Amino acid sequence: MMSRILLFLTIIALCFAVVQGAPTPTKVTRNERLTNAQRISRGLQPRAPERLYDPLVRRQPAPSNLP
Repeated sequence: MMSRILLFLTIIALCFAVVQGAPTPTKVTRNERLTNAQRISRGLQPRAPERLYDPLVRRQPAPSNLP
């Protein structure tokens, strides 16, 4: 009898843990997925650049597949 109650309480606790730990999807509007050309054609402002130019940082060139 005691083992059945303990098993029941364990299952209930696991169900609450699964439900509580489930990630909630973030709401993404359609305007966030548009390219700047699409945004301008719809009369919206272009998106801000993801990273700004920094003259002190040198970007490494991508390796070439050609010999």
